[in-house]
Amino acid sequence: MQVQNIDNQIVLHCSTCGSSFFDKDTIDKISPASARKLGEDAQGNYVLGQQKTCPKDHSLLIAPPEKNITSSKALLLTCSTCGGIFIYPDDLLKYKNIAPKKGDFSPITRLIPAPKTLFLLSTFAVISLAVLLNLNTISRNYSGTTRANDIISSVTTTSDDNKRYLFLYFKTISPFISSVEFYDKTTGEKILKQIAIEPKTIHQFTTTNLDLSHELYYRIILSEKGQKDIVGDEKKLVIK
Repeated sequence: MQVQNIDNQIVLHCSTCGSSFFDKDTIDKISPASARKLGEDAQGNYVLGQQKTCPKDHSLLIAPPEKNITSSKALLLTCSTCGGIFIYPDDLLKYKNIAPKKGDFSPITRLIPAPKTLFLLSTFAVISLAVLLNLNTISRNYSGTTRANDIISSVTTTSDDNKRYLFLYFKTISPFISSVEFYDKTTGEKILKQIAIEPKTIHQFTTTNLDLSHELYYRIILSEKGQKDIVGDEKKLVIK
């Protein structure tokens, strides 16, 4: 999922399947026009069968009891930890009372990946298998002198227009426990925040405990059992 600023709200959106994740109490702040744009931003109309998890804290997403489904018959999957809402593109249009374009979201096409999506999924499967086969070799080659920049993809940092909270996202080439240390140059304070408490390759972090009007710096810290921590270079926090 990619971070998007929609109607001054932070939305996590997947342009492959068209699904979106909204923070608690923000889905009603999205205009119908923006909801249609999100719902139609998809490469293919399909749903994978595995249990969905929250993209922010990885808690299981829960479907409401039948009696609590919205009057629009839209299915909203809710995170019991952060209160966020995951919604499929057709359900987003239903929730906003928007009529889909003719032919969109039919029961059959929703379950079948588009040809382009099939290609992307098969390519991803091949790459994932190669990574798994070489994971032990990669891990053994890490040492205390390894630079975090060689392991971390580009770090994405974004916020809403009111600078209420910070969202930080990055990937690593193999699973790591991760944390981030912020340095507030304005106050001289250092703040250490945990990101992933278990080894992961996708690292996401949200906080409202930073004053984003201050001059802030950060560095990523990667940990692996039995290995010395890999500490990234200190960088100035730039909100994109």
